[in-house]
Amino acid sequence: MAIRTHYKEADIRRLLEAGMNNTQIARQLRITRETAAQVREELGYPPPPRSIPPTSRDKFTAATVEVAGGHMVWTGERTQDCAPVLSHSGTKLSVRPIAYEIQHGRKPVGRVKAACVYAWCVAPEHQADTVDRDRTRTQPRQLDAAAALLGAN
Repeated sequence: MAIRTHYKEADIRRLLEAGMNNTQIARQLRITRETAAQVREELGYPPPPRSIPPTSRDKFTAATVEVAGGHMVWTGERTQDCAPVLSHSGTKLSVRPIAYEIQHGRKPVGRVKAACVYAWCVAPEHQADTVDRDRTRTQPRQLDAAAALLGAN
């Protein structure tokens, strides 16, 4: 029984030698990825390495710029009302909860806002969720030295 070969085997072999993956070969030769993979296997080439898709944290880091004072500016995508967002796995995600999770290692509770004086800041260490803001409001206020001397409350 004769071994069946694909009529574009020589072209596929050439592209495999050039280091192309199955998707690139399929696009260039107008064949299916499955056909490219099958011929790759028949020719004894190892499967192409799988690339690891970037995480939302990777995308956050790529679209921020650190500025003076430890603040961060978002350079990525925004919604119509100018809220910073990033696309991840086909979904638009708000940037602030991602920044919060980077800093605190947990998902935020409620809405996340910049805790510094700059509303546009997306620095992870400058984000506060509802719990953080409530905790700050309920802590007793400390008097400065002058107020303490004057007996002010």
